[in-house]
Amino acid sequence: MIERRFWLALAALFAVGGVVQLPWAPSRFGAVFFLALAVGCAGMWLVLHGQEKYGVCRVLAVLGRVLFALFVVSFAAIQLFVIQAGMRTQATDTQAEYYIVLGALVNPDGQPSAALAARCDTAAELLAENPDSKAVLCGGQGGNEPCTEADSMFAYLTEQKGVDPARLLREDVSTNTIENLENARTLIETAEARDHESYTAAVVTSDYHLARAKVLMRRAGYEEGLGVPAPTPYPGQWVAVRCREYCSILGLMLTGRWTV
Repeated sequence: MIERRFWLALAALFAVGGVVQLPWAPSRFGAVFFLALAVGCAGMWLVLHGQEKYGVCRVLAVLGRVLFALFVVSFAAIQLFVIQAGMRTQATDTQAEYYIVLGALVNPDGQPSAALAARCDTAAELLAENPDSKAVLCGGQGGNEPCTEADSMFAYLTEQKGVDPARLLREDVSTNTIENLENARTLIETAEARDHESYTAAVVTSDYHLARAKVLMRRAGYEEGLGVPAPTPYPGQWVAVRCREYCSILGLMLTGRWTV
């Protein structure tokens, strides 16, 4: 009886958390994540309700407890890793020759979204502190975007931040983080005539995304996984983006593509 109430309370809690996040597009992934958990917890409540009559329900109840325990442990471990990576920046990360700025959503008016603007602001500060460095602006054009993410960043940095256009390289065909990093390396080594062993590069992305980006950076052929975090713009996004990172990192782990 007590355990059934526990799962029912969890289902209600997750359902409320999901419904609250649904109206705002940037947090919609978190809404789906929470609602999926609510369905799972409600399923556990139903299974426990029938375990006294049906043997299959007893088996499902044990399986559900194990899976939920694994979820809690894995979620906590991954979040700890993500948070630590987003908070830790060493001097070597901020003194690279090339800063690879990862793309994010562009608003309908062509202006960077809050998340993308935060990444650009961080890149502008790094370029000001390191006058001999350059930035590679990464991101193609999504179906709901009026221009490429690279072009939006270029306009923002040159027109609003006063960055010299000669210090900016545009990689405007990629559609995900892996392509961002691979295409940026190709662009640097072809347009700049640099061998990958003769320069240092650091990725610039949102704090919640930095842990995954640094791992993918090493997989893309960079000698070191250097990175600088940009702040998450809205507190309301904190939960949603970390739920998304959990799913992305877990996916890399399960497919054998995660190497720290």
